[in-house]
Amino acid sequence: MTVFPKVALGDVVQINPRLLKESRPSDSMPVSFIRMGSICEEGGYIKGAETRSFGEVSKGFSLFSEGDVLFAKITPCMENGKAAIARQLLNGQGAGSTEFFVLRPTAKVLPEFVYYFIRRSSFRASCKANFSGTAGQQRVPRSFLEKTPIPLPPLDEQRRVVDLLDRAAAIRRRADAARAKARAIIPALFLETFGDPATNPKGWPVLRLGAAIDFGPQNGLYRPSTEYGNGVRILRIDSFDHGTIVGQSRLKRLRIDKKTTEKYLLKKGDIVVNRVNSPPQLGKSAVVPVLEEDVVFESNMMRFRLNPEVLVPRVVGVALQLESVRRALTRNAKHAINQSSINQRDVTGIELPIPPIDLQTAYADQVERIETIGRWLDAAAAKAETMAAALAAEVFETRGRGP
Repeated sequence: MTVFPKVALGDVVQINPRLLKESRPSDSMPVSFIRMGSICEEGGYIKGAETRSFGEVSKGFSLFSEGDVLFAKITPCMENGKAAIARQLLNGQGAGSTEFFVLRPTAKVLPEFVYYFIRRSSFRASCKANFSGTAGQQRVPRSFLEKTPIPLPPLDEQRRVVDLLDRAAAIRRRADAARAKARAIIPALFLETFGDPATNPKGWPVLRLGAAIDFGPQNGLYRPSTEYGNGVRILRIDSFDHGTIVGQSRLKRLRIDKKTTEKYLLKKGDIVVNRVNSPPQLGKSAVVPVLEEDVVFESNMMRFRLNPEVLVPRVVGVALQLESVRRALTRNAKHAINQSSINQRDVTGIELPIPPIDLQTAYADQVERIETIGRWLDAAAAKAETMAAALAAEVFETRGRGP
């Protein structure tokens, strides 16, 4: 294994470089404006950059140029992975949140090499361990960043490493794009097959959801934070999206006895619904898939189990993602500061069309085929990411010489 010399990060990048007078744009020149929310934390790229005149943003914001690396300094943005290379900036110039560190690589290091170095979870954990400031306003100190050792291979070797890491990232982007297409196809196929439940254009019989429920709705389990850490996996409101549970291995664990586990144990085909959340997330739901091990569910959601001879869980799961059904579910919500709530009657009172069971089953089979393809793509992406992580560890985390 080649061991590369290590140098201080501050020796190979300028941190928050000042704008040179001779390179200052005119006040009327349009530039890219990048908010913290414009950084995709999963993919590490910029999305939805705005256009501003330089005069609007020349004061009170971080200024950067094409090829600079942006790195969030504040919690929780830093831990969430908000970092990106500033690319395709209008007129090569940009401005954004003062909570970005701007890292400008010197001729000794590639922007992409710096980007992959700071995107590592181990680096972010080290940054978190060195936070300064008060709770909720903690930040990575500039001095810590400046002194952080970074390996410095020759530029040709940097390009080889970056190329391999880029390939893994490209596989993940393709998998994510395919997932996004599937998320669009599944509800479109629902509307084509059954019509919009709000208008029932195909004239199916209509039934209150409560009449098709075999068990529940049942509110979930509350335990104080001190009882989390190990034990049984627990589904929380941030554990599912777009009707699907995301990453069972990432579920938190809770110390509870066998009797409590049995009472709140989720089963394949159960449907969970957020009953207390911020208004945009209220009513978010998911159908429980095959579970790797026992999973219970937390108190700010409810679950119910359908009679599959009346309504197929997968069909109801997709219906609950439709805007028209979501509105019906939350129309009687109670609103308080920063959060809203629905109750069990709001769920059981929804009226849904009841198509023939064979048509429901055929649709559910189509959805399963689409999601199987998505799982294959996710597995390929996960394999590529594992290989990339091993390469990154070999390059960035082996003990080197220096700095």
